Amino acid sequence: MSAGITDIAVAKPREVIENDHFTSIGLTDEWIRRRSGIAARSWLPDKTPLAEVAAEACAPIVTRMPDPSSIGALIVISTSIDRRVPGLAPDVAERTCLGPGVLAFDLNAACCGFVYGLVTALSLCDAGRAGSVLVCSVEAMSRLVNRADRQTACIFADGSAAVLVENRPEFSAFRHTAGCDGTQQALMREEAGGIRLDGMQVFDRAVRRMSESARYLFDSDPAPTVVVGHQANGRILEQVRAFTADLGVPFVNRIERSGNTSSASIPLAFAEELAGGTLPTAGRLGAVAYGAGEAWGGVAVDYRITDDVIAP
Repeated sequence: MSAGITDIAVAKPREVIENDHFTSIGLTDEWIRRRSGIAARSWLPDKTPLAEVAAEACAPIVTRMPDPSSIGALIVISTSIDRRVPGLAPDVAERTCLGPGVLAFDLNAACCGFVYGLVTALSLCDAGRAGSVLVCSVEAMSRLVNRADRQTACIFADGSAAVLVENRPEFSAFRHTAGCDGTQQALMREEAGGIRLDGMQVFDRAVRRMSESARYLFDSDPAPTVVVGHQANGRILEQVRAFTADLGVPFVNRIERSGNTSSASIPLAFAEELAGGTLPTAGRLGAVAYGAGEAWGGVAVDYRITDDVIAP
């Protein structure tokens, strides 16, 4: 028996920011689309606590479980955490009525956070340390950028998504790859004026790392039936798609109306594809990511989600 994804839910901000918003800093809709593939993104209100948004994503999953006490762990992933102490995870556990017995902790691996969190959850289940694990990414990246910065203000976005990982007899073993290189940490960093990127190097390294991770996941049986890359930039995604086209499976690019939501981008894009009927409700997900640190990785995992969970 191996672990896989059995449920998914999202929480997206109501405020949609179209490209016209950035004319005040000299950016046009055409320029933003051409450089990033983004037409719109959602931002959270400045005072909304991230724990509240994460709980909104987790609550439907907990409600649908026959026995929520079977959730042995809650992993809350965030790059844009709004406080250091206490962590978000215990707050989210309280808000979703998980009870005091759950192992709840925060994780930060920048844009690679969901991949790292999913590998951790799968490992806990496979080791028999948890019957099921709730993995939630929540981001308010709009709060980390200088909104007058022409390079980053139009790219980043906010949102949350959660998945449930459980053991099932029909699931195949997961496969993963991961790595990091601390000598490259200056490529993507937070400074007093907001996030700073070395655009050309980040572009080249993101394409290479995500393409390599995807190929590694296919060097096994069963292979993924879909690949979802971190929704960093439309041009990056299309380059990864081109470099992995011979793998012969769908490659998801949902950045046009979502923007870059850092660690939340993979589960948000995956959920949107499921809700739109583009993907079947059962298959094998290949998730690949690259982010600050620098960190990269990929995971191949079976998923089976009941039809009544998937709603537009």
